[in-house]
Amino acid sequence: MFYANFIDSNGNKQANLYHGYSKWFEDSFSPDTIVNAIIDFKIQGRTYAEKKEYLRNLAIDFQSANDCDLSQGELGDILNFFEVNGKRYGLIREFRENAIC
Repeated sequence: MFYANFIDSNGNKQANLYHGYSKWFEDSFSPDTIVNAIIDFKIQGRTYAEKKEYLRNLAIDFQSANDCDLSQGELGDILNFFEVNGKRYGLIREFRENAIC
């Protein structure tokens, strides 16, 4: 699952949550597409501390990149990701205080 924020070939600002690459390739095929942000919702790192910091930065990146309207379903999927992983990495309180989940 990844989030993409881009300007399509018609000059329209778009933001979508993708669960696979086929729709993304269809949406961004034109060379006139300008990609503003792509956020992959996968946690990286070797240690617990690295994964925790990566998740924190992922939340910050998403908050700064999300400037378009997403559907309620898309937002639900993203918020669920941050809630589940926020609990796992001890960030749930911070995420709730900053309205991430």
